Amino acid sequence: MTASLGDVLGAARARLVAAGISDDEAGLDVDLYARRILGWDRARVLTSRADLPPAALEPTFSAWVTRRAQREPSAYIIGEREFYGRDFHVSPAVLVPRPETEHIVEAALPLLAAQPAARVADIGTGCGNIAVTLACEAPACTVVATDVSDVALVVAAQNAVRHGVARRVTFVQTSYLDGVDEVFDLIAANPPYVREVDRPGLSPSVQREPAVALFGGADGMRDLEGVLVATRARLEPGGWLLMEFGFGQEEAVRAALDRHPWLRFDRVIEDLQGLPRTVIAQRQP
Repeated sequence: MTASLGDVLGAARARLVAAGISDDEAGLDVDLYARRILGWDRARVLTSRADLPPAALEPTFSAWVTRRAQREPSAYIIGEREFYGRDFHVSPAVLVPRPETEHIVEAALPLLAAQPAARVADIGTGCGNIAVTLACEAPACTVVATDVSDVALVVAAQNAVRHGVARRVTFVQTSYLDGVDEVFDLIAANPPYVREVDRPGLSPSVQREPAVALFGGADGMRDLEGVLVATRARLEPGGWLLMEFGFGQEEAVRAALDRHPWLRFDRVIEDLQGLPRTVIAQRQP
């Protein structure tokens, strides 16, 4: 008996579940792979499950399932991840953008609307998702995006070209804002904040992402502190800092702000799970 498309997708899903991926995630993965390879939407995949698998599905589909079974992130497999309504090229050189990081963009946009020609910095830009999104959404602003990784900056520059903002986003290989002479009206940052002790507990997929973008020292605060220090010389009086932090770090971040009196705490934004995730502070006059 010839296998249907539904049979093929079901077998792939079962293979991923056997590899340790949750049933729900495995279902999303195989659906995503089929849609990307065939150029179909979700409805067409659903209504075609009883049909024979299209010839175009293979060998790519099986190759992608094999890679996913080895716990490679799906974003690396397909080469893209959606962020704030746009597709961004990603590779193993960069952290995979997370939905919670969109809170930085959402908080930044009203501030940029009040100052359309703002000078913006994005510390630890990775694939450029924050820098490029802000440049797209606030078309009069200019952005300087930094990262310690030269290969990450190559990916970020590709995304700036892809979304038509390359002329307004400058990429600099450096730590924080070291060596950058400009002063900014808004600084955004999603620095590494995972504690080294938590490394073994991360999922195999997350452990495939670049360690330099994940781990923030013994207590996870090294790079969060580094961003706060950078604001003293590089954030305009009255300017804004928007910074993501990790689970359980709110108290430590608030204490760090108290040690840097040039910053005034404004508020903390919770993610969709109700967890404190993004801090907003303003540079004192």
